[in-house]
Amino acid sequence: MSAWRQALRLLWRDGRAGELRLLLAAVIIAVAAVSGVAWLADRVSQATDVRAAELLGGDRVVRSNDPIPEDWVDQARDYGLQTVRSAEFPSVVVAGEYTQLVSLKAVESGYPLRGSLQLRDEPEGPLSAVQQPPEPGAAWIAPRLLPLLEMDVGDTLEVGARALDTERLIALEPDRGGGFFNLAPRVLIHWDDLEGTGLVQEGSRIRYRLMLAGEPADLARYEAWLTDHAPEAELQAPGEGDPALSSVMEQAQRFLGLAALLTVVVAGVAILLTARHYASRQIDRIAIMRCLGATQRQVTAILTWKLLWLGLLAGLIGTALGYGLHLGMVALLADYLPDDLAGAGPLPALTGTLVALSALLGFALPSLLRLRDVPPLRVLRRDAGSGVLRGWLPYPVALAVIFGLMWWQGGDLRLAAAVFGAVMAGLAALGAIAAAVVYGLRRTRRARITTLSGLVRRPATATLQIVAVGLGLTALLLLSVVREDLLATWERGVDPEAPNYFLINVQPDEVDELERFLADRAGVSAELYPMIRGRLVGMNGEALDPEDYAEPRTRRLVAREFNLSHTDNLPDDNRVIRGRWFDERQADRPQWSVEEDIAQRIGVDVGDTLTYRISGREVTGEVTSIRRVQWDSFNANFFVIGNPGLLADAPTTYITSFHLPEGEARVIADLVRQFPSVTPVDLGAILEAVRDIIRQGSRVVELMATLTLVAGVLVLLAALQITGDQRRFETALMRSLGASRAHIRRMARREFLLLGALSGGLAGVAAGLAGWGAAGPLFDLDYQFNPWLPALGVAGGAVLVWAAGALATRDHYRQSPMTLLRDPDD
Repeated sequence: MSAWRQALRLLWRDGRAGELRLLLAAVIIAVAAVSGVAWLADRVSQATDVRAAELLGGDRVVRSNDPIPEDWVDQARDYGLQTVRSAEFPSVVVAGEYTQLVSLKAVESGYPLRGSLQLRDEPEGPLSAVQQPPEPGAAWIAPRLLPLLEMDVGDTLEVGARALDTERLIALEPDRGGGFFNLAPRVLIHWDDLEGTGLVQEGSRIRYRLMLAGEPADLARYEAWLTDHAPEAELQAPGEGDPALSSVMEQAQRFLGLAALLTVVVAGVAILLTARHYASRQIDRIAIMRCLGATQRQVTAILTWKLLWLGLLAGLIGTALGYGLHLGMVALLADYLPDDLAGAGPLPALTGTLVALSALLGFALPSLLRLRDVPPLRVLRRDAGSGVLRGWLPYPVALAVIFGLMWWQGGDLRLAAAVFGAVMAGLAALGAIAAAVVYGLRRTRRARITTLSGLVRRPATATLQIVAVGLGLTALLLLSVVREDLLATWERGVDPEAPNYFLINVQPDEVDELERFLADRAGVSAELYPMIRGRLVGMNGEALDPEDYAEPRTRRLVAREFNLSHTDNLPDDNRVIRGRWFDERQADRPQWSVEEDIAQRIGVDVGDTLTYRISGREVTGEVTSIRRVQWDSFNANFFVIGNPGLLADAPTTYITSFHLPEGEARVIADLVRQFPSVTPVDLGAILEAVRDIIRQGSRVVELMATLTLVAGVLVLLAALQITGDQRRFETALMRSLGASRAHIRRMARREFLLLGALSGGLAGVAAGLAGWGAAGPLFDLDYQFNPWLPALGVAGGAVLVWAAGALATRDHYRQSPMTLLRDPDD
């Protein structure tokens, strides 16, 4: 009989005997976790991209200071993409005797490609969503223009040489989140009306945009074409335009990745433990096979085929479970996901099957392959081959597989390495402390008490159980209590009192008066920062060319103008990570401070020099510090800051941000009337979009943690299974000596409670340390250790281990002592 057929028959026999239940369950959970997370993460990622695309107005946006060439539009349409052009620039509109500086935007039919415009017919009227621009001859305006221009809906608005009817009010514009520093009160018109206004003249500062929507493959093809044919074009993807929004999206992806990694690790430990137990149960069968003439090569082939068959079975079941699980999660997230959510692709099914095979071959095969060394003499002598499973080989192989799966699943080498290192350090610490505790119990006079007898009589096994149970409990606490603490800290990252208004274009002679206005009318003490426009043209004395950089986004970054600033004081939400902040004693020394992401992209560090062209004059300074900026604070921040002596003579406007309570919108109207050149920017819609993405990410992490909790329970069962055979024999022996079932259950309960309490206490400390370790480096959060974690670990561990132990040993009291003593392995 061929090896694969014989392996299939043996696997069927083992399954009917119940020997594969825990191993199969562990592999299924690992597969369900990977495939379910893959399906959910893929679809949620697409949904998040859709939400981010709504803030952009399309899947991609091409920006240019010159009119969009027709060949750019034609090429996009040739690739099957939808296109909409827009032009945006500041202008003055007239209504009766009043004038007002606005941000005029002209769009083609089809706008917006993603999301919808939220409109009102009157200031307090109901909202309505539309996905089309105004008709030619009409204008839609921001509500705050009504009091500014002393007009009503339906009045005529003069836009250049064109008179337009104001039909509706704009409550929310989907793509207003990008480039909001240049926005004033919005006036939206149709593209066909733009030429008739006469406002587009040679030399006009107009920001043109080409919005694109389509399939990812078509977008990628167009992006490659645009990079080759128009490298000067600025192509923006969802989430790239706003550093605060990008930060939140990256943190959401890190949370999802961490939940998946923990599931893989915990399920892998369960597979390793159950595989060794299963191998120990196969020693006698392999000895019989060797007596009947099976060679080592044949034994190896049969064992390998058994794992392959088991992996395929677990892959099918786990993939089906993962698909159903992700459907349940999608249903629970229905309020947070778009109605046209993309369908599930087939790739996670293949991924799940490969994970099943990898997990079994990595965790189980090294233990099973050692069975080929079982001597035929085992049939006659029970002690022959008893040490065949001893050795260290399975562990480094399992560790390598765990790291590989973590890297594959997380898709981030830094995240995988950090979690892997933390797990290894935690296991080492748990092992050392557990060994010390067991040694201490053996030394105490109370070691003879029956509650402790099981632990002190099997010190090596007890240590392994404490470590395994501690790891499972650490995962449970990490994804329950610590997860809640991290998410609470994360959600607090967008403060309800965060600035919701920016003021830009503040002239130097208006600074003092504006500060007094804000203090008197809004009750805020706002700090105004100087803002200077400059283009990076040199580094370390050499001219800088955008083409020197291979990464398209960096090329576009270098090609555009920066918003620069100068100050003596380090802003509150900035932190110097390299170098030193400006030294007041060296005020005459030209110095720059650069944000870390920009510094990494352009390849600059402390000691380098940067040259900016500002209003035709080149300004050079030395980089003396690299800063980390908390972009999601929504305060006024800058990529590059100079010391005051460097930029004191540059043409300057000022910018500030502040929080205005609801119901105080009249303050903004009065501010614009008193300071006509100042442009207020309302961030309320952007902040609400960020908070909505955070809430969505929180729900997803909560649901995906379920599989990790199940994997943790499997680790508990696997750890208790290690001593299952010995416990069965001890139970039969005690019953044959007259002990009652109640007395034996009571002894077992005390041992399980003690084992759980010890493991839980260690797990509570480990989970807190893991949360603290992940909060800073991985999520940039300030995490406070929860003092209740050790107590929760002790209580929860005692209850969980007792429940799992009662479940694992329930059959020990049903069989007769004679049967167990005759054949303790059954």
